Amino acid sequence: MPKPSDTLWDIAKAEVEKKENLEGNGDGVEVWEKSLLFMGNKNGGKTTIILRCLDRDEIPKPTLALEYTFGRRAKGHNRPKDIAHFWELGGGTSLLDLIRIPITNDNIRTFAIILVLDLSKPNELWPTMDSLLQVTRNHVDKIITKLGKTNPKVATEIKQRMWNNMPKDHPDHELIDPFPVPLVIIGSKYDIFHEFDSEMRKIICKTLRFVSHYYGASLVFTSKSEALLLKARVLINHLAFGFDRSKSISVDQNKPLFIPAGLDSLNQIGPPPASDSDIGKLHAHTPVDLWKKIYEKTFPPKSTSDLKDVSDPAQDPQYAEYEVDAMRAQKNQAKRRFRDSIFCSEEDNSLYFTYSGKSNVLEVRELNYQVNMASQIPWYENLAEMKMPWMWNTGPDSHVPAIQNLNFKVQSGQMLAIIGSSACGKTSLLDVITCRDHGGKIKSGQIIINGKPSTHQLVKKCIAHVRQDDRLLPSLTVKETLLFVAKLRLPKTFSDSQREKRVEDVIAELRLRQCANTRVGNEYIRGVSGGERRRVSIGVQLLWNPGILILDEPTSGLDSFTAHNLVITLSRLARGNRLVLLSVHQPRSDIFQLFDLVLLMTSGTTIYSGTARNMVQYFTEIGYPCPKYSNPADFYVDLTSIDNQSKEKEMESQKRARSLATLFWEKVKDFDDFLWKANEGDCVMTVNSEQSSLFTPEEVINMHSHSTDQLPGGLKQFTVLLSRQISSDFRDLSTLLIHGSEALLMSLLIGFLYYGHEKSKLSIQDTVALLFMIGALIPFTVLLDVIAKCHSERAMLYHDLEDGMYSVTPYFFAKILGELPEHCAFVIIYGVPIYWLANLSPEPEHFLLNFLAVWLVVFCARAMALWIAALLPTLQMSAFFGNVLFTTFFLSGGFVVSLENLWLVPFWISKISFVRWSYESLMQIQFTELTYQMTVGNVTFQIPGKLVIQAMNLDSYPLYASYLILIGISTGFMVLYYLSLRFIKQKSNQDW
Repeated sequence: MPKPSDTLWDIAKAEVEKKENLEGNGDGVEVWEKSLLFMGNKNGGKTTIILRCLDRDEIPKPTLALEYTFGRRAKGHNRPKDIAHFWELGGGTSLLDLIRIPITNDNIRTFAIILVLDLSKPNELWPTMDSLLQVTRNHVDKIITKLGKTNPKVATEIKQRMWNNMPKDHPDHELIDPFPVPLVIIGSKYDIFHEFDSEMRKIICKTLRFVSHYYGASLVFTSKSEALLLKARVLINHLAFGFDRSKSISVDQNKPLFIPAGLDSLNQIGPPPASDSDIGKLHAHTPVDLWKKIYEKTFPPKSTSDLKDVSDPAQDPQYAEYEVDAMRAQKNQAKRRFRDSIFCSEEDNSLYFTYSGKSNVLEVRELNYQVNMASQIPWYENLAEMKMPWMWNTGPDSHVPAIQNLNFKVQSGQMLAIIGSSACGKTSLLDVITCRDHGGKIKSGQIIINGKPSTHQLVKKCIAHVRQDDRLLPSLTVKETLLFVAKLRLPKTFSDSQREKRVEDVIAELRLRQCANTRVGNEYIRGVSGGERRRVSIGVQLLWNPGILILDEPTSGLDSFTAHNLVITLSRLARGNRLVLLSVHQPRSDIFQLFDLVLLMTSGTTIYSGTARNMVQYFTEIGYPCPKYSNPADFYVDLTSIDNQSKEKEMESQKRARSLATLFWEKVKDFDDFLWKANEGDCVMTVNSEQSSLFTPEEVINMHSHSTDQLPGGLKQFTVLLSRQISSDFRDLSTLLIHGSEALLMSLLIGFLYYGHEKSKLSIQDTVALLFMIGALIPFTVLLDVIAKCHSERAMLYHDLEDGMYSVTPYFFAKILGELPEHCAFVIIYGVPIYWLANLSPEPEHFLLNFLAVWLVVFCARAMALWIAALLPTLQMSAFFGNVLFTTFFLSGGFVVSLENLWLVPFWISKISFVRWSYESLMQIQFTELTYQMTVGNVTFQIPGKLVIQAMNLDSYPLYASYLILIGISTGFMVLYYLSLRFIKQKSNQDW
């Protein structure tokens, strides 16, 4: 009480000190300011309600994102006015992350939620209500939990406050779960809702009454009518300014509902609007679940995913402002010129390559993954070490944990970089996500893609995986490579012009215009640079428009400048509504700054997961500041690496890594996305209007979602693969010239050796040797050449088949037929000169038959080489096995040892020796109709050629049978080749 001697100044000073003391204690604080957050359906009338509550005669405008205003009211005359803060969330459910901004630790005790639902859209009602309330409740619960650690009394008061509206003797006291802050549910557009069928109105009214009562909320229906708006205003003014709450109630479904919190009951609401039998068939864990299923049975939910993919609001005509838009266009033009001057040539028309499908979310939950190290050793290495097959996958240290309790969540518009030292689990994680975890086992946890558990089919549908090494045909140009892929991966509904347009778009986006007509190349063929080749590999996957792009160490082997430009490209793709996930060893500082999110791993555990810009702050707070002028990525990767130099250092580094992993888990275990945030209200933003503002509407390329059900059929795949095979072969002129020179040189060497016998025929012995060499020497060179070529393409084939780019059957036929032009040219270059130089039978019939026999034997060797290359995983093994097999056929061919002198095993081998059948057919062609003269002393004998054939036992089958057998042998090898492609994974030695 003031003293009589106190002046007015003394009284005022005492009042201020009293107020400050009360605020310092935190108990019994008088509420001077309150905050309200309006949210709900897009265009549901939130702005109109706010304007009426504040007595503002303004025309409502669309809400951009999150808008703020305030109002002032006095409860009586000569009293200070209380202030109420009004927040309005726009965009329906598309901007849920913004809910965290207005609700903070400071205002949680004076906060209230106004949920405005559009009654004219019953199919959107439950999804909107459920999404908004769930996100809001999760955020409020986190704040209350955090507050409970610092001020438990206040936290308890907040929890208890929501029960004050409910009488203590209320029969539903144990059956409801009040919302943690005051909640009002407003059903707008009642004038339209009133025209609905009575049964529909009944279901909606009962459902909203139940939800409101269950959450301890007030419920009111309103429209543009002043009388109905007044009822809503009463409830809002009660929360905003503490005015008296109305005690009236209206529960008649034929009239606008008005039910203040705590005045309804489950008994009055009644059971859910469904029969007992229908209710019994539904499996629900909570009452809300049951009502939801019954409601959605009548009103199937309309997907709200399209609302989440909101395009740049600044481009929306409803937000048009001429002066602002003109300044914005000028600014965008300057930004484009600046960006183009750095990242691309002046003539390059920069594109913003967007993904127009649904936003993607990738979650990893409590993943524990084990690798069987023994299974990673190729079987041929085990055999080389004399290990028996039953010992291959066993051993005391064979099973090693590669990933331990890993959690993270990333969504479209974000680029997550996984960094860490070697053997930290980066590649294992990418293999698990892409369902390529061969030799490993998931012990617990799961991978979730868009709310569904990861499966091989789901991964193939929405994830593109770019491997660490480039697997491309070196002889094709960049544009040809992408065009062939476009013909194979894009739906068959695409026209040729659309495919070419897609290729041009990808080339422009990846900054490949300057090298579009340059060969891809490899370590042997000069072509594009390493960075350009890596971007071509990305373009191959980008063509079919995936929503998720995963790259395994894309910067490996590139110089720092090229790596930086490559990551800039990936960042731009992420801003185009894509989810980009990549592993990097130790990125340099300017690359590190481009990452949205960073996952730092060591020994399969998470040391840090959060935004790249907050990484230094996090480690500084836990006692590991980054030294000045140091690269954070280098410093913290070194900090968390396991030092194997000595046992003591290894144990010390492991202990430090475990403590850092445990500390991080304690900090993020309560977060949904398991990301560390510098402040409680921080959130990781995805694609937004600010990012999109860098590009004008003409630059946006809307890509249709890829449909695996509409991919080109087998015939189309065959024609594309055949064209690619022939183009690749004939572009490799150096190889063609070498093979042609090889055939010509061998033909000339043998031909000139037997040259000069025009007047006198070759002797029987010389002719027999010549014919055997013709059919036995050249197949061996073909064998080695084809094996080497197939193994150079094996890695690309393996990944193409894994990615589902095409199937085995079209590739098989394209490979066989694509080899024929080179095969025919090779046989002509080899067979024609040797025939005429050696002065063999000049009859055209004999020449053609001879050419056909050589053609068939060389084709048999080619088919055998294809089979061996597909059967065995390494070039060395295939060359060894091919050499052994061909030598076996060579020795059992009937020349080195006559057929009649072969013992049982080589005799039966000779039955499938294409060398034997080509030798037999050539002998029959040359000797059947000829007569040879043999002189012994002064006596000359006439020896028919048939006797020679009979003496060598080469006439057991007619000539046509030899051709049929050669055709059968080549067919058999082709069948084996097909089966090998079909059932043996075409891994190269790099893929083990």
